Amino acid sequence: MNRFTSLFRAPLLMLALGLAAGMAAGGGAMLVAFPFLFPPQVAADAAPDAPAVRAGRFVVDAPSRDRWHWADGGVSLHRDAEGWVLRLDEDFRTGPGPDFHVYLNAAGTGTEAAFLADKERRLVARLRAFEGGQNYRLPNGFAPDDLHAVTIWCEQFGEYIGHAELAPIERVAAR
Repeated sequence: MNRFTSLFRAPLLMLALGLAAGMAAGGGAMLVAFPFLFPPQVAADAAPDAPAVRAGRFVVDAPSRDRWHWADGGVSLHRDAEGWVLRLDEDFRTGPGPDFHVYLNAAGTGTEAAFLADKERRLVARLRAFEGGQNYRLPNGFAPDDLHAVTIWCEQFGEYIGHAELAPIERVAAR
């Protein structure tokens, strides 16, 4: 009987290892493919009634930008009667990912190292859509005067996606 069980032990071990490897590879592939297969709807928030105080555009030649990690479009900061609103403009687009968040930064970013070094950065919210106009109301007590850039960051994988420098509106109009 011992000889009989030893004949089947190696194939069963190989089957178990193959099954585990296949499940890991399939799970990883689905994690990457899910946002492409089932993207959220395009956001269509109405622009705030208040004029923009600061504005900018996502940097298309940022050093950390690549084929999978990118963001394009405009961003603006508005102050209305209820407080501050950060707006990703109608032309905003980003490559899909699993866990993107919007941050305000005290200094310009552009790389993962610069983002992580900015100890004054503030989490705004989880990104609601990969495309379209989106408004994010900043919490009371938020002091955006000291925050000069917007970063899209993937929390799950610790990846820089894109950033936009926020310039006072008169400097944006002069460009």
